[in-house]
Amino acid sequence: LVAQRQHHHALAQQHDHAHAKRDGHAHGHDVYPGIGPEHANLHDMGRAEYVPVTDEEAVNAFEYLSRTEGIIPAIESAHALAHAIKTAPGMDKDKIIVVTLSGRGDKDVAAIARYRGEDLRD
Repeated sequence: LVAQRQHHHALAQQHDHAHAKRDGHAHGHDVYPGIGPEHANLHDMGRAEYVPVTDEEAVNAFEYLSRTEGIIPAIESAHALAHAIKTAPGMDKDKIIVVTLSGRGDKDVAAIARYRGEDLRD
């Protein structure tokens, strides 16, 4: 399961013309406009599912994990965490969600602050 930023215009889109479909659309772009050919292939094989996560949801997840656990996730990982936070309430209590965290969130703190309208240069 891959949670991706919902605002696809900000995503780097990959185009692989070798995988172009007969209808003229790049492979995978009918699945989710921000995924490249490798991820589209994983989706087509049933090995990956792509879900949208808004910036607000990702920032809330970033702040939640930072505040409750003292772990500052990279914003990319915060997208996955945001989806887990949305999914967990509908699951059986004996089920477990594992979210792997990659990267370092300290590099994203200033961007999150700007998103919230704060200036860290004071």
